[in-house]
Amino acid sequence: MKEHELNTIMDVVSDPVKNVYDLSNRKNVQEIERIIRIFKINEEQKFKHKLFALKNLSTLRLVMSNN
Repeated sequence: MKEHELNTIMDVVSDPVKNVYDLSNRKNVQEIERIIRIFKINEEQKFKHKLFALKNLSTLRLVMSNN
């Protein structure tokens, strides 16, 4: 087994030949759209978590300053 094949199997180095999106049928297109939706949801959640963290930090500082 060659080093390149071993790295590809172990997901250390991606295979550039197979690293493409196959749009030959509807199933593959829908899978790509699903992946895109997941990434968008992930980005929205990061933004919401940042807002919650800021809100909690400001609330904590307000409580600590009153004591």
